[in-house]
Amino acid sequence: MAVKRTPEQEEVVKNRGGALLVSAAAGSGKTRVLVERLMDYILQEGRNIDEFLIITFTRAAAEELRARIAKEIAEALAAQPDHAHLRQQTVRLYETQISTIHAFCTVLLRQWGHLLDIPGDFALCEDEEAQVLMTRTLNQVLEARYEEIDPTGPFARLLDVLSKGRDDSRLLEITLDIYGKIQSYPDPLAWLASQREALDLSAVTDVGQTPWGSLLLEEAGQTAAYWADQMARACDLTQKEAGLEKAYGDSLQATRRSLEAFVQAAGTSWDEAARVEIVFPKLKAARGVEDPALQEQIKSIRARCKKAVEELTQTVSGPSAPLLADMALVYPAMLGLLDLVEDFSRAYEAAKKQRSLLDFSDLEHLAVRLLVDEAGGPTPLARQWGARYTEIMVDEYQDTNEAQDMIFRAVSREESNLFFVGDVKQSIYSFRQAMPQIFLRRRAAYPPYDRTRDAYPASIALDRNFRSRAGVTGAVNFVFRQLMSVQTGDLDYGEGEELIPGASY
Repeated sequence: MAVKRTPEQEEVVKNRGGALLVSAAAGSGKTRVLVERLMDYILQEGRNIDEFLIITFTRAAAEELRARIAKEIAEALAAQPDHAHLRQQTVRLYETQISTIHAFCTVLLRQWGHLLDIPGDFALCEDEEAQVLMTRTLNQVLEARYEEIDPTGPFARLLDVLSKGRDDSRLLEITLDIYGKIQSYPDPLAWLASQREALDLSAVTDVGQTPWGSLLLEEAGQTAAYWADQMARACDLTQKEAGLEKAYGDSLQATRRSLEAFVQAAGTSWDEAARVEIVFPKLKAARGVEDPALQEQIKSIRARCKKAVEELTQTVSGPSAPLLADMALVYPAMLGLLDLVEDFSRAYEAAKKQRSLLDFSDLEHLAVRLLVDEAGGPTPLARQWGARYTEIMVDEYQDTNEAQDMIFRAVSREESNLFFVGDVKQSIYSFRQAMPQIFLRRRAAYPPYDRTRDAYPASIALDRNFRSRAGVTGAVNFVFRQLMSVQTGDLDYGEGEELIPGASY
């Protein structure tokens, strides 16, 4: 017997008006509704399954999804054995692109890689082989650098900072780490060039004008705003008992006001923020307290605030001039590091080309070059390739990076036939350069689906957990409300993120 769908699940299965982002919590049945959406296309609209591009995160997930779709088709065919269109899908299923993004890129490059001088018989460089080749190539680059070193040049300054005597292991580690991280961008070398521009501080007079200072100020301002609210809450709590208000009120209000002053200054400049002193006047003795638990709650808020402010003031401290001077001192070394990463990138690319190898990042970057023009729009090949797809379905969208997202957009019909499923709370692959911010940006841009307007693009939240009862979801929600915020997990765990129990057992 078919499982009855919730109204939100029904919308995910049936809505066809444009791009749709599904924010699917754990246990919400996201794979089931994705399969049912696909089956609805087949049964209700007569679509063929190979008209869909279905991207999953791992090969195992792709095979599992293919098996689930095959099972659904078989069950539907058992109920309607004379359904000719359904019988066709059993064959077409195994011609359908249900795969990882890298498998999709491989198919694309096998057919069209000659446009980029990529041989059609290239081999995939697996992770272990890539690590060996990268280490060997980087050592060769460093040996060449040592032979022609300029004692006053950027590379020599870099060695002064990162190398101890003859040990350059730290330099190798940092170079490879930076190289790995920038592979998530569509054009890593262009990103390196942008960082060189960012490092030029000749026209900068305030640390807040730098990308790093601006980020630190923003985070510090958010932290101070949070604790200003908490101190206002503590002030409200003192109102419950006159003795506590008399003993603690003035001190708590002074702290709140100084936090608010810092927030305002942080929105102005680094120097303005650094001049603000966040104060914690000594609390007066509270005598004859009627509610000791309330007293401890207030003191706990203040103590946690004080600890957070100590960390904050260590981050935003001191005037801009000496800090900018320190940054200017490391400028040559940073340029040396960027130069080294670029030299390594080019040498590693040449080493792979010599062996007719491509690694996973190459697959994405070369696909971007085939599908995206210099203006950021789709190439004629992208339009031709994308014309075959009724819809592009992307599972685990929270683990996408910039290059992958650019590919999805390029082969779509101006993003109107994109269907994304994911949950930013389940993003655990940042070490593999996943960017959950992409999911969050799209969710912010896609308004919640409105049944009365049926407008697109739209987002739909599946927040009912059918695996768990109220006790479990309540505990999970409590823990994550305390731990998850924009600072620690890219979003605040509020009402819109909480799990709703759906288990009936």
